[in-house]
Amino acid sequence: MIARSLNGTWDYVADLDPKYHAINGGFHQPEINRRHWQKVPVPGVWQKYAERYDIFEGVCWFAREFDVPELSADTVARLRFGAVNYLCRVFINGQEIGGHEGGYTEFILDCTKALKTGVNHIAVQVDNRAATTKWPPCLGYFNYGGIHRDVTIEIMDGPALDDLRLQAVPAKDGGELTVTGRVSGMRPGLLVRVSNGDGFSWEDVIAPDGTIACRVPFPDVAAWTPAHPHIEPVTVELLDEARRIVEQQTFQCGFRTLAMREGRILLNGEQLALKGVCYVYDSPVHGLVMTPEQIDTDLQLMKAMGCNAVRCHYPMSPVFYDACDRLGLLVWIEPPVYCYHPGDKETGTRFADPEWLALAQQMAREMIAVARNHPSVAIYSIGNECNTNNPEAEAFFRALAGTIRTADPTRLLSYAALYGIVGPIADIVDVLGINSYWGWYDKIWGGKGLSTEDETLRKGGKVGLEPIDLTEMREMLDKVLVVKPNLAMFLTEFGADSVPGFFALGRDMWSEDYHADVLCEIFALARDYPQIVGTFPFCFSDYRDPSKIPNGYWNELNLKGVVDYQRNRKLAFKALRKAYAR
Repeated sequence: MIARSLNGTWDYVADLDPKYHAINGGFHQPEINRRHWQKVPVPGVWQKYAERYDIFEGVCWFAREFDVPELSADTVARLRFGAVNYLCRVFINGQEIGGHEGGYTEFILDCTKALKTGVNHIAVQVDNRAATTKWPPCLGYFNYGGIHRDVTIEIMDGPALDDLRLQAVPAKDGGELTVTGRVSGMRPGLLVRVSNGDGFSWEDVIAPDGTIACRVPFPDVAAWTPAHPHIEPVTVELLDEARRIVEQQTFQCGFRTLAMREGRILLNGEQLALKGVCYVYDSPVHGLVMTPEQIDTDLQLMKAMGCNAVRCHYPMSPVFYDACDRLGLLVWIEPPVYCYHPGDKETGTRFADPEWLALAQQMAREMIAVARNHPSVAIYSIGNECNTNNPEAEAFFRALAGTIRTADPTRLLSYAALYGIVGPIADIVDVLGINSYWGWYDKIWGGKGLSTEDETLRKGGKVGLEPIDLTEMREMLDKVLVVKPNLAMFLTEFGADSVPGFFALGRDMWSEDYHADVLCEIFALARDYPQIVGTFPFCFSDYRDPSKIPNGYWNELNLKGVVDYQRNRKLAFKALRKAYAR
């Protein structure tokens, strides 16, 4: 297989009248004159291309040419997109080859019939209009638009490895690696070889239908843990009849087991409490584009806080998972089934719409296809802060949970419930997340909207040094445990906003001091509940959030980060580090 990156410089233009141009356009045609298009980097987001695009939501086009070697009658070619936000249509040489919905998952399009030997033209239409977005149905993070992850063309002229799945577990005197998958274009005589970087190799036959299924004993490998994230490089090769390499794929394997038993998380049979933080990736330089440098900066800060886990609010890139594998951070990921709140008795909701369910299932399968071979990936979530009391919610979430467990039964399943609105979810998942902002929103929202600065002070904004009242948070947890006394729980969101550099001798609202104290007191509360097996304060860094109403403090940024947008540490960082050092 030949895999060629299409990252680099593309031509870009915003389509300011997509309804008219749907009939009278031609942006997708190779012959269109692109003299007035802008040269831009891909991966990229258009908010970073020019200031005039910073708050643009709409339709844009990307185009470029690329060379293809001589094609044969047996050639199969496909395009692999790491992620495009949100809707896209893809054209090769003027011919539409397919599209995709969903802004954070990898997808593959067959382009065999549209491709030709020599110079080819690709055009991609991208639409990030909020009105077109299904999941998430509302945005609590910035709506970046563009081709924001890698683009690759893959050309195959014979047999090829496909859908490889590796499960590595510790065993006596080492480990055992199970490799499954299939060979496309199968022919008799092919073999699969599995090897590491130390001279060990194992060969096995492939079934006549192309199915790969082998168990490989690996001698002398250490188990993977957050404290000691041992990585074993593994290469899977497809060999022809003469044992020549037809194709090879490389992986970084961590040998570990993960289980939930009697309300406790067990990693390699040992009890483990998750010390995490929520993560909404947003780079001040690159936006949604996940660069290795930004990821390394962020994850190193998490490790410095004492974290062994990170909760991501949408599917991440392979670069991110690779880094978590190396650094020893367990990962929670979820499709963006996020904040959908139909009424308790409402019917005919999106929960009952088969198209919405099918899209959530597609996103989940695509998420798992990228994440499943990474030892760091520990938890799949089925959603965040939806109204699960709605009568149509249970069937939706049971179906989504079934899809995830079928695609990968080796991870834990969770969900993040807002203020203890659990509904039937506790019976579906392995461990339940609880999001609550007692100590924050109950203080700055007075029932009539967001308090002004004067109103905040009138209501006791400077609250002195008395303990923060978390009575309602305790009552919420107790209420959940009355129904499910043995339920294992995470605290998956809690915290406060703090303006970077605003310090106070007391506990002024919006100060770094108050933010740090809220975290400290919630951690103290959590220690009273043995059912809590992990904590994920919200969130790692300040980030762009259009849902926050501009006031004397919020100004286009969610300020709940323990570091600010530029990754400078706040007092909350020190509070979290102290809590996780216990």
